[in-house]
Amino acid sequence: MSFVDGPLDEVLAKNVEDKDNLLGIRAWEVEESPRDLGYRVVEKWPKLPTGWRLGQVAGVAADSKGRYYIYHRGDEAPPLICLNKDGEPRASWGERVYGRPHMVKCDEDDNVWAVDDGSHTLYLYSPRGKVLRTLGVKDVPGCDGEHFDGPTDIAFGSEGEFYVSDGYGNRRVARFDGDLNFLGQWGSEGEGKGQFVLPHAVTTDPDGLVYVADRTKWRVQIFSPEGDFIKQWTHIGKPFGIVYGYDDHFYVCDGTNARVTKVDRSGEIVGFFGSQGSGPGELSTAHDIAVAPNGDILVAHLDGKAQLFSIE
Repeated sequence: MSFVDGPLDEVLAKNVEDKDNLLGIRAWEVEESPRDLGYRVVEKWPKLPTGWRLGQVAGVAADSKGRYYIYHRGDEAPPLICLNKDGEPRASWGERVYGRPHMVKCDEDDNVWAVDDGSHTLYLYSPRGKVLRTLGVKDVPGCDGEHFDGPTDIAFGSEGEFYVSDGYGNRRVARFDGDLNFLGQWGSEGEGKGQFVLPHAVTTDPDGLVYVADRTKWRVQIFSPEGDFIKQWTHIGKPFGIVYGYDDHFYVCDGTNARVTKVDRSGEIVGFFGSQGSGPGELSTAHDIAVAPNGDILVAHLDGKAQLFSIE
């Protein structure tokens, strides 16, 4: 089985050229001498059993206990793998469940949310892999409180609420309370403020603000918890994934420019790391990002790998 990253995806696992750049429509002016954040790749990570091979790695996550997760689209290893810091698998689940894995996130209770854009559902697992709930109706797309159409990511608010970026079929963010009750939604297709071309990832900050990576529009839009537009960042490249870290900064992965960018809450760029290529430490095809409590950074790649970076 093979996958591509959605009907609007310009970047495939085997083609790291950006369509916008090829057509001369858009390019990102990066700093000539970016500030290096000091992260270096951890060699020979993960340590998978003989016979396991990752497909397109769409999502990565880290919980508060030091467990790391890889969520991928291949048939030669379980699609959702839990590992320790050394990269050794400790559990796995999800065989023959997902239509097409996208992002994976851990909530404050270390439960695991697997976003499946292929079947329009989200799966909530306990840390031991027990299915607690599903959100959405499997294989039935829609645009209301019970259905999704190509959901992409999930983020958690400070009051127990959570947000789903519903991006491939719909162009919205759906909001739910901690009991999974639908509270409302915002967004429509377009390039204006509060509209989306492709809401591909979402995160929150401690003030409850919601940050949506509108990937194809090369911007991050910032909203109140109720969905009121506040401002946008258009200077950080093409945001495939975005996460709020434990150090009060945001981390954005950009698979087109092959960078991870660190941004403070005002939107100022603090620094970068990464370079083009498919070798160790290189970030072409980067699709998702996670930050562990100890500062480690995980990056998911559509060319079939997950990488762990630690600060020097």
